[in-house]
Amino acid sequence: MRVKLFIRFNPSSPDEVDWLRMDEPARHDLTVHHAPLPEVAAAAAGCRVILLVPGAEVLLTTATVPGGSRQKIASAVPYALEEQLASDVDNLHFALGERHDDGRTSTAVMVKTQLGAWLECLRQAGIEPDAIAPDILALPWVNGTWTVLMDGDRALVRTAHQTGFVADGDNLDTLLRLALNEAGDARPERIRIIHQSDNAPPELSYDLDTTIDTETVDEPVLAILSRGYDEPGAINLLQGAYSRHEQLGRLWRPWRPVAALAAVLLLIQGGMTVADYMRLNSERQTLAKQIEQVYLQTFPDARKVVNARVQMEERLKELRGGGADEAGFMGLLADIGPGLKETPSVEVQRISYNEGKIDLALLIADLQSLDKLKQRLTTQRGLSVDIQSAANRDGRVEALLQIKGKTS
Repeated sequence: MRVKLFIRFNPSSPDEVDWLRMDEPARHDLTVHHAPLPEVAAAAAGCRVILLVPGAEVLLTTATVPGGSRQKIASAVPYALEEQLASDVDNLHFALGERHDDGRTSTAVMVKTQLGAWLECLRQAGIEPDAIAPDILALPWVNGTWTVLMDGDRALVRTAHQTGFVADGDNLDTLLRLALNEAGDARPERIRIIHQSDNAPPELSYDLDTTIDTETVDEPVLAILSRGYDEPGAINLLQGAYSRHEQLGRLWRPWRPVAALAAVLLLIQGGMTVADYMRLNSERQTLAKQIEQVYLQTFPDARKVVNARVQMEERLKELRGGGADEAGFMGLLADIGPGLKETPSVEVQRISYNEGKIDLALLIADLQSLDKLKQRLTTQRGLSVDIQSAANRDGRVEALLQIKGKTS
């Protein structure tokens, strides 16, 4: 049988991962290694590679949809869950689990860009995963028992075959109470708590009305998860557009920031801080409509506007893809913004970014105001400002500035 290689990102060391190789079945102690991801590639050769991702990044839920082929169910699930989700379903990835007799389908939901980022990390290291699953669904599972695994200051909780959640240690007692109340007839007979010998077990209330068993183990967390991992019970996130069939031969290329959209976001955020907008309810409503119109004009494929500002930020993050230019561009915008707000009667017409420089086209009251704006940016913010052109237009000055980063 093919050897399995488990990988888990190490939250305490972003540059390293935890990994282990496991024969099937595992009849010996498992050795967990800590190494940079590129060093794992050699060990992964010939193995079935399984990436266990943080359960906090994955929503485990169920969707009730009419029966049919799995493809039809997959198409219907996003719209069945749409009302429960704050993000636009187009930004989310839905992976299907088991189908229940009552018509419910277990579903894992997560942000597409996060899943893409994990895949890109693996592929840059020369690793192609066979399965990606939330670590919650690798906890040991016995019917009628909830399993809690303490992982540092977090608790991984598996409440059913394909459901569970992640809780901070301080909030575990409260969240367990809520989950038990919601479980109804599915309330467990016992709760099994697993913690490592170097960590104290969590303090839970004694009135949870269920048996609590505490176990102390000496194995690392990844060893416990790899023993508990069961392929049919874990929802593989590599489905649909992320399946192995669809992903072979593809290269993940981050999109560059879209400067015009960033400028719109900056103006919206600046407008939201103006006291008049905060005090006058009618103007707040007008601004909210303008935000929604800008969002719908910019993203005409959006089906639903829940929170235009939040949705636009998510789209911008998706378009940026976390590129290296993002910090320079946003840093320059942050330095320019205060100077613009202090300048009366200024109107930004266009903004673009290239190779560490911002080209800013604006309308301003007069040449004196333009000179004062330049002085503010150079003296107060330490920027290099070059006035490319300035011309009168309808009683105002139309100017083009080229702005570079802080001078040393």
